[in-house]
Amino acid sequence: ACRALVDELEWEIAQVDPRKTIQMGSFRINPDGSQSVVEVPYARSEAHLTELLERICEKMKEYGEKVDPSTHRKSYVRVISHDGTKMDLSGVKID
Repeated sequence: ACRALVDELEWEIAQVDPRKTIQMGSFRINPDGSQSVVEVPYARSEAHLTELLERICEKMKEYGEKVDPSTHRKSYVRVISHDGTKMDLSGVKID
């Protein structure tokens, strides 16, 4: 489950335009009248990761449980690709 979650997060992060930035830092005004605001890449920023984690559970509905026949070990596999095409579902249990 952890690997499926990380794979989903990594895919979502890769979809963000690398040139997109967000302003971070303190929005207080310093005594000299300046502000300490810095622009950082949006991908992997705290705001971006918070948004992703808020909707990750919906994305996990696109996964199914698969049992390895030799080791009987369970793992999660994608049953619908990111572009919406169906995947090979042999041996996958959808719950």
